Amino acid sequence: MMAQGIPTEDTPRHIKEAIIDAVKGPLAAKYSVLSGMQKCREAVVKRYKMKYGVEFDPDANVGITAGCMEACMISVMAIVNPGDEVIMISPCFASHMEEMLACEGIPVFVNTDEANGWILDLEAVRKAITPKTKAIFMTNPSNPTGAVFPEYQIREVCDIAREHDLFILADETYDFLVYDKEPFFSFCQVPEVHDRLMLLGSSSKEYCMTGYRLGWVVTASDILNQLFKLHDATTICACTASQFGFIAAIDGPQDSVKTLIENMEKRRNLICERLDRIPHLFRYHKKPMGAYYILPKVMFPHENSIQATFDVQKATNVVTVPGIGFGPMGEGHLRFSFGGGTTRGPKGEDLINQAFDNLEEWGKQFL
Repeated sequence: MMAQGIPTEDTPRHIKEAIIDAVKGPLAAKYSVLSGMQKCREAVVKRYKMKYGVEFDPDANVGITAGCMEACMISVMAIVNPGDEVIMISPCFASHMEEMLACEGIPVFVNTDEANGWILDLEAVRKAITPKTKAIFMTNPSNPTGAVFPEYQIREVCDIAREHDLFILADETYDFLVYDKEPFFSFCQVPEVHDRLMLLGSSSKEYCMTGYRLGWVVTASDILNQLFKLHDATTICACTASQFGFIAAIDGPQDSVKTLIENMEKRRNLICERLDRIPHLFRYHKKPMGAYYILPKVMFPHENSIQATFDVQKATNVVTVPGIGFGPMGEGHLRFSFGGGTTRGPKGEDLINQAFDNLEEWGKQFL
């Protein structure tokens, strides 16, 4: 299984214990306040203060959601009217396109530069803007490519948004997971766009809490008020027990995050080494710099990326995701996740080696 983006590592013990203690008490079975527990919102503020030195008001700027997916969905619902255009940096996360289409918005795909590590084409962003453009939607680090957009590009996107009065939706779920000791520059570090920024985040990957569904949105107070009208109508509140877990995650030791990053970097290096041995099947240009995905180009004969996915799965039992699911530029590619696998079967490096042993054997016919 190299398809779904789930870290194999278990949720740290102190987080689970906080959730268990909450469940044993009287509060976990009740709704929390609409925007999330006060201490949970303060934990989000603490996170951004620790990582980026940026301060937010937990009452005016932070709302707790049922995972980052809900944060993304209500953000799109709040700003996109039928016929509005939203610039999507392509290849882009599949669900973000679906959110746009659900609101009858029009995704406008701006291709990245694959040969240079899927880097952003800023001139193409400018050319894509029309009178109907409402927002720019970016995932950084990128799912599915693993690209990390550098500071100068983030600042330029901010300048473009201000120049054309656009919203910025920034899904930074993987901001903690950057390799080779490279710095990560967050949109929140540009205060000039705080009035138009929806900063979307999650505990799922950083603290291995995918099943607990705990995310957030950080934004200006007037935007937050509109978002949480939708939150009230769709969700009411994020899981109360999970909020206790996130408080413990931020206030507790961060050793598990450091270990997770180290493990993922080893897996990133291993999957690239194994891909280098089968260039007749897949090719990539640069190692991913963040997240735990790689999107190599399919080199063996195939009709399209969907058929290529089925061919690989049938022949090798390796499950991937067809690139077309990430927008037009993804066609001809397959996404591999090196997050670690499922709760059953091989995990981590063992999973990667087993999968690529199968791929190497199958690939001999194309030599």
